[in-house]
Amino acid sequence: MLSKSSSLVGFLLLLLVAVSVQAQKVSVGFDRAADFSKFKTYTWAKGSPAKNPAIDQEIIAAIEQQLTLKGLTRTTGSSDVSISYSAAVMTGFDEATVAKPGTWGPRAGSGNQVWQIKKGALLITMKGVNNEELWRATATDTLSQDANADVTKDMDKARKKVRQAVEKMFKYYPPK
Repeated sequence: MLSKSSSLVGFLLLLLVAVSVQAQKVSVGFDRAADFSKFKTYTWAKGSPAKNPAIDQEIIAAIEQQLTLKGLTRTTGSSDVSISYSAAVMTGFDEATVAKPGTWGPRAGSGNQVWQIKKGALLITMKGVNNEELWRATATDTLSQDANADVTKDMDKARKKVRQAVEKMFKYYPPK
């Protein structure tokens, strides 16, 4: 017979696995007819910036860094492409089936656990000179739920998540 502490550890491990599945999800789409090797310059176009000015600047800096690494140069005049981004925070629900405390094994009692989550979404769009969409990348990730968390630590986590998301998105630029 399992003790209460080992049952609690098992329950926490199952919960941890369910939560860890919520990693950044990235998807990318592009115009297959576009010749991305011709794009050398970009300008910024209006999007829907993050409400937090520090995060807005972090997103812009991360995108500009990736564009520079990909060989594009920012210009204020005419350019090959325009870049915009939109950021949003959404509230939703997540669900997992977990073993009830004090039970174990395939015949153990289990139940669905549902909890409210906040997800952040980032959309980066690249358009051509005729305003046609050439490349689009989206990333979503679960945000911190701890209302009492240290703001400095949360900002550091948010900055890190932004950098990771933008890096993942630009792994698929230029498209192969």
